[in-house]
Amino acid sequence: MGIIMQVLQLLPALIVAIKAIEEAIPGSGKGEQKLEAIRQVLISIDASVGDLWPKIQGVIGVLVNVLNATGVFKK
Repeated sequence: MGIIMQVLQLLPALIVAIKAIEEAIPGSGKGEQKLEAIRQVLISIDASVGDLWPKIQGVIGVLVNVLNATGVFKK
């Protein structure tokens, strides 16, 4: 349950990071670079994020899919 709470607490920051990186690097086909940028930023802030990265990466995938499906990100 502790890992769930840790990742859920990151949700607002992840959404802000996803939107910021999408604004900085618009367009499709650059998902891997965008994901890596978010990973590097988070790890540079707190290296312990590396332990949670597989979970965070999955959450980012879900969030990006939702943002795409709801039209927040225009393709």
